[in-house]
Amino acid sequence: MALRGSGDIRGHEDSGADGSRMSEAYDRIKKAILECDLMPGSRLSQVKIADILGLSRTPVREALRLLEKEGLITSERGRQIVISQTTMEDLDELYALRIKLDCATAHFCVPNLTSEDIAEMRECLEQMNRHSAKEDFAIFDVAHRTFHMIAIRGAGQRHVDFSAQLNEHAERYRRIYMGQENSYTQSRVEHEAILEACVERDANGVACLLAEHFARIALTIVACIEPQFEPRLVRSAVKFVFVTHGETRRSTSRKADLETRKASKW
Repeated sequence: MALRGSGDIRGHEDSGADGSRMSEAYDRIKKAILECDLMPGSRLSQVKIADILGLSRTPVREALRLLEKEGLITSERGRQIVISQTTMEDLDELYALRIKLDCATAHFCVPNLTSEDIAEMRECLEQMNRHSAKEDFAIFDVAHRTFHMIAIRGAGQRHVDFSAQLNEHAERYRRIYMGQENSYTQSRVEHEAILEACVERDANGVACLLAEHFARIALTIVACIEPQFEPRLVRSAVKFVFVTHGETRRSTSRKADLETRKASKW
């Protein structure tokens, strides 16, 4: 079994109800998968996972069923569990879904953002800027997820929950991206542009900026891992967003785009 940092997910037997133990098992296993403590492609048994967590087998078994529905694991004969691989096909599908869902939802929600929403987004951006060091990724990522959720949460809980799940599954890939040179700098400029468009309640602008933001992350990861791969789903999703929201140009610099927006006010 390929297991890294198992001490991070080791716990003690929960004396509460089965539902509480299952929830704890689910949270710990999922965290270990998303943070690659349980490495992609590794095989392990339900018994081994239960031993690592310090839990009985029943809550672990139920937690694994939920994780299989999410696509993070697959079951084999003999109660063997395989941690889903990180693949370019999965990345392509995942980010295409994020582009389609979040861009359409943000377009609907942005005109109704309140001043409190904008203030919260600004605080998230400040938190992200303060914790841009690689060792602060966990803190950065909490603020980053919240930043993106604020722009869509007005659409309802189903949208938020599904978007949050896609965001969580993207973490395994996002960690690869954030390890690249200048990734934080580029992301900061893009997030500033998204915030500025939200301040202006520019629904079309936010949708297109989000599409570019998600697509650039996906394309950067593809270029690093498998440059010959063609992310056709991501490209199709971006094209759809730009056609739908009336944008015919694609900015080459988020900073330049932000400056253009500011200049247009004068």
